Amino acid sequence: MNLERAAPTLRERQRERRRGTILDAAWALIGEKGFEDTSVEEIAERAEVGVATVYNYFGSKTDLLHALLERYIESEANLGEGVLEYPPEKMVDGLAELFSVYLDGMVSRCSPRLLNEFLAMSMSRQFGYGRDTYTLKTRFLVQCRDLVDHYMRVGQLRDGVTTEEASMACYGAVTMPFALFALGTGIDTDTAKAMIRRNLQLVFEGIGRATPSSDDEA
Repeated sequence: MNLERAAPTLRERQRERRRGTILDAAWALIGEKGFEDTSVEEIAERAEVGVATVYNYFGSKTDLLHALLERYIESEANLGEGVLEYPPEKMVDGLAELFSVYLDGMVSRCSPRLLNEFLAMSMSRQFGYGRDTYTLKTRFLVQCRDLVDHYMRVGQLRDGVTTEEASMACYGAVTMPFALFALGTGIDTDTAKAMIRRNLQLVFEGIGRATPSSDDEA
């Protein structure tokens, strides 16, 4: 039985191109004006399609914003694949590079306005207060776990620590620098990268000072 996927038909290619054109228009307009101040009519005009066509591809403007976040995450994850293919020798360098690649992608692809819309969406009731968008973002966590797994295989992970535990600790450590940058709190990319690396270094080295146990004191 031939299990090879059939090549897309002309109609399918045209449909995919039209969908991409609508997403491009929405990305530019929402990035300029914000979600609330951008109408579906404006998006349709920029994409040179009818309003009904926009709704045919995306059931609502909210669905369109969700699709934009999905596209953004996909492009970021594609950048991360390069780090997974050629990981640096040391674990802290590899993870710092992975998250720095994400940050650079964020800067080059997203306007501050669009980043704010993604953050607001991540916390909105419409998207389960982050549950729906978390499902999309697990692509980043999977890449982090795959990278940690590489370093485990070469003996850089402490005995008794699982890749799941290590990847969650590292992912959690870099969340705040990303949020501070995306919220426009005044830190630049170099500062955010330095915070990412410092937080990861603290995860690897530990932050607690060894204290004697009660048995040692006795």
